[in-house]
Amino acid sequence: MFLKTGFLINEEIIEGCTKGKPKAQRALYEFCYPILARVGHRYAKNDDEIQEIINETFVNLINKIDRFRTLSMSPEAYVWRAGVNKAIDLFRKTKSYKTTIQLNADLPVDWKEQEGSTENYFDKEMGVKEIMQSISSLPDMTREVLNLFAIDGYSHKEIGDMLGIKETLSRWHLHKGRKLMYEKLRQKEII
Repeated sequence: MFLKTGFLINEEIIEGCTKGKPKAQRALYEFCYPILARVGHRYAKNDDEIQEIINETFVNLINKIDRFRTLSMSPEAYVWRAGVNKAIDLFRKTKSYKTTIQLNADLPVDWKEQEGSTENYFDKEMGVKEIMQSISSLPDMTREVLNLFAIDGYSHKEIGDMLGIKETLSRWHLHKGRKLMYEKLRQKEII
């Protein structure tokens, strides 16, 4: 019988997964699923994409189960990071990623100054459901950049490297995402 120690991955689960034991894999899946589901809901557009992120990340985690023995971060953080990386990989494979954007469109003259602004519309009181719905309705690239920057804390340079875009385009998408979020939430009279 595999023991669950809260949200910890123990040696018994790791060893069982190494040997391909279904009970160990089930215990690992029960640990990973809620974390990966949250990642999927933030980065995917629909339920199929969410499930793809969960499944593909879980398969990768099973294939690299020994890494749980030498983690320099918590198992939760490791699973979260693996999920985010898989979401980005899947995003890069889609056609929507390959669309081009003209930087001059809808870009205010002072957008660089606005970027450093301390005003953050997400700090205002509003429901998580409304925020998640508004984020999921953003254009694909804008949604990815907003999630990576505002929620996961990546820098524009890191985002540019991960998504294969220029740092300035990452900044533009963040500005555009914040502007669209503000408009959507204002229309719903949340802010």
